[in-house]
Amino acid sequence: MSTFFRQFVHWIVKPHSILVTLVLFLFIGVLDMIRFNLHFLDPFNNGLKDYEVTDIVFSRLEDHTQVTFCDEVVLVNIGQPDRERITQMLKKLHSYRPRSIGLDVLFEKNMDPIVDSALQATMASIPNLILATKLQSYLPEEGRFMITKDQNPKFLDGNLSGYTNFLSADTFTVRMFSPFELTVNGPADAFAVAVTREANPEAVRRLQERHNAVERINYIGPESFTQVSADVLLDSAFNGEDLFRNKIVLMGYIGEESWAVSINDKLYTPLNPKYTGRALPDMYGVVIHANIIAMILSDNYIYDFPKWLITLLEILFTYVNVVMIHWIYRRFHVAFHPITRTIQLLEFSILFFMTAYLFNYFQFRVDLGSGILGLALAYDFVMIYESLLRAPLTRFFARMNVHLPELEVTSHE
Repeated sequence: MSTFFRQFVHWIVKPHSILVTLVLFLFIGVLDMIRFNLHFLDPFNNGLKDYEVTDIVFSRLEDHTQVTFCDEVVLVNIGQPDRERITQMLKKLHSYRPRSIGLDVLFEKNMDPIVDSALQATMASIPNLILATKLQSYLPEEGRFMITKDQNPKFLDGNLSGYTNFLSADTFTVRMFSPFELTVNGPADAFAVAVTREANPEAVRRLQERHNAVERINYIGPESFTQVSADVLLDSAFNGEDLFRNKIVLMGYIGEESWAVSINDKLYTPLNPKYTGRALPDMYGVVIHANIIAMILSDNYIYDFPKWLITLLEILFTYVNVVMIHWIYRRFHVAFHPITRTIQLLEFSILFFMTAYLFNYFQFRVDLGSGILGLALAYDFVMIYESLLRAPLTRFFARMNVHLPELEVTSHE
């Protein structure tokens, strides 16, 4: 058994490959540290990576002809914000007794005093109304946000609110949101979470029990919700009792005539048909909030593999590739380049389909970013090591009385 164990260790433990793997992951660690520090400066406005394999699943692999309909959330398109009209809409919606109303509109300036007073009084009379706010001025030393000034304080006074910030700049894809944040005034809910909490506190409790600082949005699409225009809602002949009663209502801007006409307040999502490069934004902010609410209500979350397990797999995967590349370098020196590149292409394909399959069928997201980067760089790092580092390191360890087996290159001249 001891002989077998020694042979096994000799076959698995390759000192040169271990050194290459360590140097490679040190390089990747430096890149991750730079990315982390940039994100830490402002976690809401640093979209440092704007493409993921899972975007292809959302955009291309899922069957969009079969719409997953959410009848618990109703969207109301307010069109261009008009405070007098919004006051009328709020009164009528409140009369239908919805479970909660989310108003995704920022009333920043003082306008007509009479109109503003009527709107303020109407808001105060609706206890389950949630207003939109925005977080700004992140304080890294305190880990807290300043309160926004985008929403007029007179409307916020006495009313519930939630921040509408997404974990992305406007020019990057919205994949995640932060459910809960700390502000200088205490804990705050995301807008979608605040609206859901008012309607279904148990669903928010289950969200809290996940203990995730950020959640990935499991989109079901923009056509999964009933939409009502302001003109229809305010029509005297319209009766929305059956449509709105005991529902979650989201009011916001969804274009002038249709969802595709205007790009104002539109953002990029993984559902964008052009998942690489830059296309037109594809989803309005209030519709993104509706997708988040639908995910929370149905517990249809995306699950990430534990970070420690992913890191371990990435290191093992990279090490095996480095050992294999070293072996190919030693045995097939002349054909080393084409053989190695062919194997890398095959591995890239396998990793892509494995990641897409797990995400599409099991809602498991495997982020092998460092492993894929290690695979891409393994060839070059082996070459750098063999050309520049192996000889001086071997001499150094020899002086330390540590023997590193030499790599005997077989010539095929």
